[in-house]
Amino acid sequence: MTEKGPSIPRQLLAKPGMQIFLFICTLVYVISPIDIIPDVVPIIGWLDDAAVFMAQIASFIIYLKETRRRQTEKTTQQNEGK
Repeated sequence: MTEKGPSIPRQLLAKPGMQIFLFICTLVYVISPIDIIPDVVPIIGWLDDAAVFMAQIASFIIYLKETRRRQTEKTTQQNEGK
């Protein structure tokens, strides 16, 4: 996050629909025989699949943090209003 607010990528990643889309894309890429580095090349061929998978996990963690932050802010505002 910047001082002015969340960046555009974080705003996009914070949407549930985007998480579902990224998850499906990740599954297709990992399962697909067409890769940046073919899986027939031992170890190195699997590294690109692992990198895409790890990027998806990082994206999901950002999504969870943003969701938790929003829920905490909402709860705090409701408690202050009482």
